[in-house]
Amino acid sequence: MTALEKIVRRPVATWMIAIATAVFGLVSYERLPLNLMPDMAYPTITVRTEVEGYAPEEVEVQISQRIEESLATTPGLVELESRSRAGMSDVVLQFSWGTEMNKAAQSVREQLQTTFLPDDADKPLILRYDPNLDPVMRIALAQSSSTDQGGLDLLAIRQVAESQIKRRLEAMDGVASVRVRGGLEREVQVEVREDWMQARGITIEQVVN
Repeated sequence: MTALEKIVRRPVATWMIAIATAVFGLVSYERLPLNLMPDMAYPTITVRTEVEGYAPEEVEVQISQRIEESLATTPGLVELESRSRAGMSDVVLQFSWGTEMNKAAQSVREQLQTTFLPDDADKPLILRYDPNLDPVMRIALAQSSSTDQGGLDLLAIRQVAESQIKRRLEAMDGVASVRVRGGLEREVQVEVREDWMQARGITIEQVVN
């Protein structure tokens, strides 16, 4: 007797098994742990090197490229990029998920010991970004109404964020600062007449003042 024949001949047992499966599934779903801010560790390492008085081009050639060549063979490395600025070089190494980051950092540290850098360059620093230690919270605002008024909505949201939400957050214990980004800000544009200004000997700097 096949499985299908057993199901057809025993409908009561089949229904009992289906109901029990649904009940156990529902109970298990409700008991699943939920964390709004789960622990995450990005598999990235940043090698930062400071060298005073170097232009971005000099930092790229004498610092960033040498570190890239030295770390290109690091085990588990997926992507390698550098950011050269005046007096500072950041080489970002991205590893595959599941990489043991302590071992990866040790491997990077060993390879940097054999990397030749200018004498006036500081010792490279190995930095790891941990979002769990980042004391930053971002709050997004949106309008729930279905009407689309374009810039008016963005202007109203900006005003609410600055006049109400920002002030309340700044008054909370442990909050160092609150910064509002996005939306539209109200501005006043002053248009001047050049011929009128020239006739009276007034400069644009005087108008600004």
